[in-house]
Parts: sequence; structure tokens; C-alpha cells
Amino acid sequence: MKRKTLRLIALSLCVVLMAAAVVDTAPVSAYAVTQTEIDALKAERDAIKAQRQEKQAIVEQLEADKASVVEQKQAMDERNMYTLQQIQLNSDEIALYDEMIADKEKELTEAQRLEDEQLERYRARVRAMEENGSVGYLAMVLKTSSLGDFLTAMDDIGEIMQSDKELEDAYIAARENTEEVKADYEAYRADINAKQEVLRAEQAELEKDIEEAINLILDIENDLEKRQAEYDEIMAAEDAANANIDKLVAELEEQRRAEQANNGGSTGGGGAVGNGSFIWPVASYVYVSSRFGLRIHPITGQQKTHTGIDIASNQGTSIYAADGGTVTLASWNGGYGNCVMIDHGNGYVTLYGHMSSIAVSQGQAVSQGETIGYVGSTGNSTGPHLHFEVLKNGTRIDPEQFYSGLTISADAGV
Repeated sequence: MKRKTLRLIALSLCVVLMAAAVVDTAPVSAYAVTQTEIDALKAERDAIKAQRQEKQAIVEQLEADKASVVEQKQAMDERNMYTLQQIQLNSDEIALYDEMIADKEKELTEAQRLEDEQLERYRARVRAMEENGSVGYLAMVLKTSSLGDFLTAMDDIGEIMQSDKELEDAYIAARENTEEVKADYEAYRADINAKQEVLRAEQAELEKDIEEAINLILDIENDLEKRQAEYDEIMAAEDAANANIDKLVAELEEQRRAEQANNGGSTGGGGAVGNGSFIWPVASYVYVSSRFGLRIHPITGQQKTHTGIDIASNQGTSIYAADGGTVTLASWNGGYGNCVMIDHGNGYVTLYGHMSSIAVSQGQAVSQGETIGYVGSTGNSTGPHLHFEVLKNGTRIDPEQFYSGLTISADAGV
């Protein structure tokens, strides 16, 4: 990874802005609840949701930045390990050439010693020749400094034997070959040393980049921890807002039931009461993709209670009223998307979420099995399905308990 890339990621972290403070939800009123009050709370809840989504985007970006830097650091670690291995191999090779050059130094020293000894023997022979009457040889010997020069001079005056020349040629050839090999070794060693310097500089640069990446990862993790805490806080506020709204809706339904009772069991909307048993709300579709209870939310990735069941089905499939009753909600409802709620009397309410479209209106009396809408993926949804809830006196309960006689295929791992 280039250091420039790390700097760009670090710069992007500096410009991440803090989201607005979490909006407190209004307490549930102790007086008569109105639909206007509920709508106001929904608007407030939607504002909180927008903040939560902003926080979620920040957290996801930080996680992506961290993953990117970690991946690049791993690549640098591997490159650094390879470079260190190459440096060690070069060091071993340099040490080997040092030994080989030292051996050639010894060979050269020995070759020079042999030449010097042979030169002394020739000089002794010349002295003997001069003592026996030959003239001028001694002066010539004193002028030569090496065995080669000596033999050349003696050859000029015809006093060198062929065997002497062959022997000396062998000495000189051996020495020159040793010098040539030694020079080659020294050249190889110099080349490896040059490469070694390049590798050491590269390894030092890698060490700096790795340290920079480590510091950047730590910075991201610190920022991520803060942002995650902010997200958790606003998620809790959104959950509290939803609970507040649900409680007010339940209170409003209770008020309407009381009004029905005071008006002799009839309202201008034609109120209806169910028969006390529920039918399956989506005919021919019995696959429950997510059950009631704790689960990992498919969008937020957080563990929270799933307040109903998800029935997987095709887009546009008819949704039926599980029992007869009065429609108390038939509109957009935040994360539920297009949503219908039906009051069946006796404290029971059913909820149908994520509809593609709604086929009933608020206050309408519906019969069991009547089409109330169509399957969709509106609101917080990852695909076409019906989110189905059952409430008893305002408390959500597991809908599957009402379908003991129905074979339901479900993903038990959700």
C-alpha cells in the first residue's frame, strides 16, 4: 500500500461529522389519546430514524475503511516478510563469497610464495654460472623484480632451459587464474551488496508504512467505538419511540372500544368483532422466514426482538384479515411501510406490514378472510413478505400459537 492511500483514508475520517443529538420521545399521555397525537409521534420517530440511518452509514463507512486498511497492512506484512527473507538470503550469499574470496587470497599468497622461491633458485643458479666464468649475468639478475622478468631476460640471452620456462609458465598461469576468479567473486559480492542496500531501504520504508497503517487502524477503531455507541443510543431511542407509539395506538383502540360500548356496540364506521379464531393471512404460503423473538436484524445487523413473524410470499399476493373486526390503521407506518391494523375485540389486534398496497380504509368493518391488501416490500424490508403481528391487550405475542393445526415451514435458525 502506498502511504498516499493511507493518508487519503485518514483524511476521510477527519471530515466525518457528528449527527444531531437524539430526539427525546414524548411521554405517553394520561388523558384521551388522539390520532393527531399519534401522527405527531410518528413524525418524531421518523426524524429519529433518519438520524439512526445517518449514524448507521457512518459506522458502515468506518468499518469499510478499517477493512481496507487491514487488508493493505496484511499485504505489506507479507511483502515485508518476503523482503526480510531476501535480505537474509543475500547476507548468506555475501558471507559465502567472503569465504571464497578469502580462500583465493590464500591461494594467491601461496602462488606468489612459490614464484618467489623459484626466482631465488634461478638467481642462485645465475650466481653459480658467473662464478664459473660467465660474465654479466649477475647484473641482469639484480635488475629483475619478478620471476617472469627474470625468465624473459634469461630467454633473451639463451640461458634458460625449456623445463624452467614450462614450470614458470605454469606458476604464472595458476596465479593469474586465481586473480581472475577472485576478481569475479569480488564483482559478484559488490553486486549483491548493492542489491542488499536497495532491499534494506525498501524494508525500512515498509516498516514505516506498516507503523502508519497500525496507527490508522487504531484511530478508526477508536472512532468506530464512539460512533457505534452513538448508533446504539439512537437505536434505543427509536425502539422507545416505536413502543411509545404502540402504547398510544393500543390506548386509542381501547378508547374506541369504550366508545363503541357507550354507543350500544355501534359506531359510524360500522364496528365489527371477530369470532375469536384466526385464519392464515396468506393463502398457499406457509413458509415463515423469520420467527417471533430475538434475532439479528437483517438491515441493522443488531440483535433485537422480532415482534411478529415474516411470511415469505410473492409480490402482489392477496393478504386476508385473520379475523373479522374494525380497521384501526390503514396507512404508511414507518418501518412497517404500508400497514393495516385490525381490532378484533376482546383485546386482540392484528397487524399486517410491508404491503405493496392497501385495500381497506381506517374505520372500515372487515370480515374474516376479506382481502385487506397485497404483499410487498415497503418500509424496512429486504424482499416481498408479510410481517404479521398479534397483540393481546397491547402486548405482542407469538402468532404461531394460533395455528397449531397448520403445518408451517420455517427457518428455525432465524
